[in-house]
Amino acid sequence: MTWLPFDPALATGIQGRRHELFRLAAPVFRAHGYRGATIKALAHACCLSPAALYHYFPSKAAFATFLIDDERLDWDSTRIDPDIDPLVQLRMSVDLVIEVLPTYLLAIDLARQIGRPLLQPELARFFGQGEAVFGRVLAAAAPSLVPDEARELARRVLAIIVAGPTTGLAADPASVRATTIDLLRLHLVRVGVDADRFDEAMTRR
Repeated sequence: MTWLPFDPALATGIQGRRHELFRLAAPVFRAHGYRGATIKALAHACCLSPAALYHYFPSKAAFATFLIDDERLDWDSTRIDPDIDPLVQLRMSVDLVIEVLPTYLLAIDLARQIGRPLLQPELARFFGQGEAVFGRVLAAAAPSLVPDEARELARRVLAIIVAGPTTGLAADPASVRATTIDLLRLHLVRVGVDADRFDEAMTRR
């Protein structure tokens, strides 16, 4: 089971290290594309030797597509952290998805450069994972929401976050966050969440 919010950077063991290495190598992939990014340059960005990088990934292709081939969450594999206010976990989840989406979309683009036409299926998988994460935390933050309502609101949140990067329209992350928070406030206050408590939870610390 995975506690929410799911942060790949906090994953333990070799999977956590792989997530960190992809994050470090992302600027090289962005600058040079799949074919132009050499193993030597990728390893240098990760502060590793090429041989050490191969310890984590058997090939450059496996490295480039790691995020889209990584295990996905579903509704039943996620759990709320009992020690953190669900509204705070909601804010953390929103911030996390806004932060990691560009890197995830990079992995999809690299896969297409390799020859894997994955955009729609992989975005569907991203939505499925986001639906699980947001749906679970929304249901905890607003107990009057039934699972289907929580899933639908989760989909609307994801649509706002994903729209800019996937349509090619520039979207300022701060503006995307504000729009997302406004949508959540509107719906959650309507179903009984205290407005002041919501506003406090959504404030970054």
